[in-house]
Amino acid sequence: MNRKLTFLLLLAFTASLSISAFADTLTNPHSFGGHIASGGIEFNNSTADGDGVAQVYGFYNYAITENFALEVGLNIGADVDDWECYEDRHDDWHCSTNNNDSLFGLEVNEVEYSNLVAAVKGLVPVTQRNSLYAKVGAQLYNYELNRRHRTVIDDDGVGLYLAVGWQYEWDMGIGMSAGFEKFDMDDLVSTTANVGISYNF
Repeated sequence: MNRKLTFLLLLAFTASLSISAFADTLTNPHSFGGHIASGGIEFNNSTADGDGVAQVYGFYNYAITENFALEVGLNIGADVDDWECYEDRHDDWHCSTNNNDSLFGLEVNEVEYSNLVAAVKGLVPVTQRNSLYAKVGAQLYNYELNRRHRTVIDDDGVGLYLAVGWQYEWDMGIGMSAGFEKFDMDDLVSTTANVGISYNF
């Protein structure tokens, strides 16, 4: 609990200093958006691979200069079930999920996690509308590893958040992006590719 409180106080202090120091720097400093992502997860350096994961991430950015912004975001992720389809003797097709796999060599078959992110985002313009970006920050995480809806492992804490990618923005403020991101949650690590949209105002 002390780690969470320290993280939130540090975030509030950093944000207040940055906003007061650079409040008049840009005419449109705000943006919000989100992306969807897909990739893989690893638990405790296990060599036994699990199902893939899907993530949904929503964020708010405040630009403190032309090339740097503060970001807060919320990420929700879960493993993706395997689908099995077959044709019966009447030539009808049936599909169902197969979620009985043993992930990471453990007796678990479901993974769920959430991440509250605070990060610094750096931008390198390539053309007038195209930019490359990188993010580094911290995240409060919580994850559960379950077996048939029964929790086997439940953990939370503070971890590292990293991201790199490309973004494009039109004059109207609407943008699109593609990139890679990593959530390091101590024993559990997710690495994904994402595509997203944003709006600047």
